[in-house]
Amino acid sequence: MNDVSILSNKKALEKFLMDIETLDQVERNLSNFNAFETMGIIHAEIRHSNVLSWLLTPTENHGLGDYIIRKVVQSISYNHFNDLTGKNYDPLIISLIDYYDFEIRREWKNIDILLISESNKFVVVIENKVWSTESKHQLKKYYNIVQEEYKRYEKVFIYLTPFGDESSDPETWLSLSYNVITQIIEKAVDFHKDSISKGARLFINQYIEIIRRHIVGDNELEEVCRKIYYKHKKALDLIFEYKPDIYSDISNELQTLIRSIPSLIIDTAGKTYIRFTSNQLDQLIEKNGNGWTNSKRLLLFEFQNRGNKLDLKLIIGPGDVESRKKLFDMAESNEMVFNGKVRKLTDQFTQIYSMEFLPKNYDKESNYEKYQKQIKSKFKRFIEKDLKEIHKCISDSFEIL
Repeated sequence: MNDVSILSNKKALEKFLMDIETLDQVERNLSNFNAFETMGIIHAEIRHSNVLSWLLTPTENHGLGDYIIRKVVQSISYNHFNDLTGKNYDPLIISLIDYYDFEIRREWKNIDILLISESNKFVVVIENKVWSTESKHQLKKYYNIVQEEYKRYEKVFIYLTPFGDESSDPETWLSLSYNVITQIIEKAVDFHKDSISKGARLFINQYIEIIRRHIVGDNELEEVCRKIYYKHKKALDLIFEYKPDIYSDISNELQTLIRSIPSLIIDTAGKTYIRFTSNQLDQLIEKNGNGWTNSKRLLLFEFQNRGNKLDLKLIIGPGDVESRKKLFDMAESNEMVFNGKVRKLTDQFTQIYSMEFLPKNYDKESNYEKYQKQIKSKFKRFIEKDLKEIHKCISDSFEIL
């Protein structure tokens, strides 16, 4: 590096560090003490289950009463009414249940969370998966245990994941996302703002913060960081250059590849996910999504760079019911193209295509050049083959959704 470059880099860093107003925007999001981060329990499923059990218990000292347990059961029941094991629990009956009657058990026979109402003869089973996936026959085992123990009870089985992933048995285990859980908790705190204690509010808000930041994504913080990056690109690129991070490097590589194709459009991006679409799909599919990204796009490709693997998926997000069904039916009638399609259309996020880019535990091998070549090769194949076939299927099936 010559003297001119060194001086230029130094000035870029100085300008970045002196931009106090810009840095304060990030500082406001990150500087507050967070007990969950300090204790290192962000990715510990058992700790999340403990907090959720506390929040679900109406008589606990959080001051939220039965709001959360009631809204969780109502949400899963309303969205999956036709899938419930007990057909007698219609929305009216669900609303009239005495939720203060529920007993919450943790790790009962290895089940993460079990909610039991003796007077209502009602059982809710929650299997909580933050980053791990279900083990073989795990859900079937839990189902059989509950069926045997609570033979004459109405039962709801919930598979809770960050993004509402489908379980291996979607007919029985109904999908629920942490995004929905977070929205319920936020509304509970707001609803009880005059009665909840300061300590409970602080604890719950910190929990919401780590879910937003580390599990489901914080759109506001991401937008601030993007603005800072574009404003101080040179300084930040220099910092990134001397702080290797395989996940960030791969995210940057993928975003560069996407931007190199004029017909592709990045929707939202972070270190662990990159969502994008194409000009062709953007013209064909009406923007009637809800609760996913600010663009209101209903169908998006998503690179998922988490769980020590890298996959590309095509996902139908939440939104207009009719449009979602049309997309799913189209994928179902073209299964040779839409490989990796799940068996059932869920209410939140439904995967209709999947392609592995890097295998599980790829990060244990420190060979970024190898990953880079593999990503470029897979991306080239996706653009030249899979994307063209996906375009053709959607174009042939729809003029506009």
